[in-house]
Amino acid sequence: MMDTRTLSDRKFKALITYTENAKEKFGASAASIVILQDNRILAEWYSGKHHFKKGSLEVTSDSMFNLYSLRKTYVGLATAIAVVESEISIDSKLSDVLTKPELELGHTTVRDLATKTGAKYFGADRIEREEVACYLIKELTGYNIAELIRERIFQPMKLTNTEWISVPKERLVCDFQAADGYASVRIGSNEGHERNLYSSARELAQWGNLHLNRGQHHAIQLVPKEVFALSEQLRLDTVDKHRIFGWYYQDKCYYATGAAGCHCVIIPEFNAVAVRMLNKYTEDYTVDQELFNELFYHCLQA
Repeated sequence: MMDTRTLSDRKFKALITYTENAKEKFGASAASIVILQDNRILAEWYSGKHHFKKGSLEVTSDSMFNLYSLRKTYVGLATAIAVVESEISIDSKLSDVLTKPELELGHTTVRDLATKTGAKYFGADRIEREEVACYLIKELTGYNIAELIRERIFQPMKLTNTEWISVPKERLVCDFQAADGYASVRIGSNEGHERNLYSSARELAQWGNLHLNRGQHHAIQLVPKEVFALSEQLRLDTVDKHRIFGWYYQDKCYYATGAAGCHCVIIPEFNAVAVRMLNKYTEDYTVDQELFNELFYHCLQA
């Protein structure tokens, strides 16, 4: 039976029903939704447990889900801040900024990192694009991704349930993305480039709201306005306009999604953000994303 104990606005019931059905369809043990509009929470909903075994914790507002590829919006924002504040060209070759010949960067530019184009892996060790971005950010700012985002965003916004996990915690929701299908948590580097960024639904919604408000939080400009001007310019410049600094752009909205089903969609027309968390995501992901976005839009219209 659908758990609606924290639902505060009935107009989003259809979105919650859809998510409950997706939870069952994909075989997830956990799900949650948080909806923000005009900088306030309109609805939130939590369902299930951290995994399927006996004794598992129930999902609450403190439960932290693995964001997987949604982390690329955090990497993207850190990259944009570093580029804007160091005043380097978006078309600078990475090899002109980084002295790391082992990466075999070739003609890859900062623009390629921002738009997720060109090579995904570099050098004999197949270093991922996000780790290259971490090297760039460290070179330009002196901070790695996690340090920069913590100091500039998490601390002033008092976000304490978003973290690159390097040691296990009780609040972590297991996911079922491991090759053997067993429930697991992802432990990795705390530098900010690996697939171990966990967040609660509430804090991911706040992250989306920061982007909706173009870097402002409680009337304080946490992110330079030039970062969002750069994003807009990249959208105009890029033939394939789907992804800029980790976000996919469509006519009505922009959004990001992770491998286990965590999803954040921003609809500027209604000044609204929706977050949907799951811990398993195995099929029809493109259809699911588009249906969720459309359903959210229609709920806002109602």
